[in-house]
Amino acid sequence: MTDNEVLQALKDVLKPINNKLDDIELKLESLRLENKMEHRTIRQDIQPLASLLETKGILPTTQNPFSMVV
Repeated sequence: MTDNEVLQALKDVLKPINNKLDDIELKLESLRLENKMEHRTIRQDIQPLASLLETKGILPTTQNPFSMVV
């Protein structure tokens, strides 16, 4: 078996592994985006409640962590 044949055989073996890694990377990026969007939605849901509780004196008024942009 020549060097070129060995290299081609290795490439053939590694191709499905590389494809699988690419698929995993895409899924991971999708999960990251989904997580970021969910986090933003939760912050938007909590903000009015936190503001109301601060206004009524139930929560102390401090620097608002929900005002940060992600």
